[in-house]
Amino acid sequence: MKRLAALVVSLLACGGGSAEVAPSASPSAAPAASSSAAASTTAATSDAHVIPGGCAGGGSDPCVPDPKFVRRLCNGSFPDVGLLLMSKSMPFTHAYLRGDVDGWNAEGASARARLKFDEEVLVLEKRTSNSGGMQVSGSGGYEVMRWDGNCYTLDEGQVTTRRPPAPKSAPIAWRYLESATKDGLLGDDHVKAAYDKRNHECKGAVSGDVTLTCQKADEALSAAVVGAVRNGATVPTPQHVP
Repeated sequence: MKRLAALVVSLLACGGGSAEVAPSASPSAAPAASSSAAASTTAATSDAHVIPGGCAGGGSDPCVPDPKFVRRLCNGSFPDVGLLLMSKSMPFTHAYLRGDVDGWNAEGASARARLKFDEEVLVLEKRTSNSGGMQVSGSGGYEVMRWDGNCYTLDEGQVTTRRPPAPKSAPIAWRYLESATKDGLLGDDHVKAAYDKRNHECKGAVSGDVTLTCQKADEALSAAVVGAVRNGATVPTPQHVP
């Protein structure tokens, strides 16, 4: 009987020991899952705030940014991002207006504007019209961005990729640019000279009833910014991005 009792106690002790093993595996598995979820969340957050530097899908005809980025860009106001996308280092396709156009945005929130003949824009997306699931030839168009960062929807026949001798640009509102962008652009001699003249002529005024000379100086500053970016001036990565 003593041997039988000892055997029962021994079996119970072994059974109790094996029951305590399972919980130790659970805590180690939980942090792994949590870590994986955190990494996924971080990646998603990071991707939402990265300015693309290459053609979507590896294509180049036309070379356009990532479509998800374009949706975010065209639903807000990002003048600094506009300058960076237009910069010489970016590979995206540029186009030019064949004539004056009353611009509107079918994809987002940009205000209506008058786009001018020979104005330079950046191609963001090639649009196609569908009828019963089939593409209708010749009825597509483009989502484009002006130099000021605003998006507009144009018909295919309203733009050309042939660069005119003197392409125009949308006006750049200096007062809306981030401080880092301004500081970077002021490293260009032409921008600095235009900025100093604008300050002298406008005497601190940024809007409202200004003199004709102030207005001209403002336009000259805008032109100097566009010229500098076209010629390769470095545009810092903005803090405020889509």
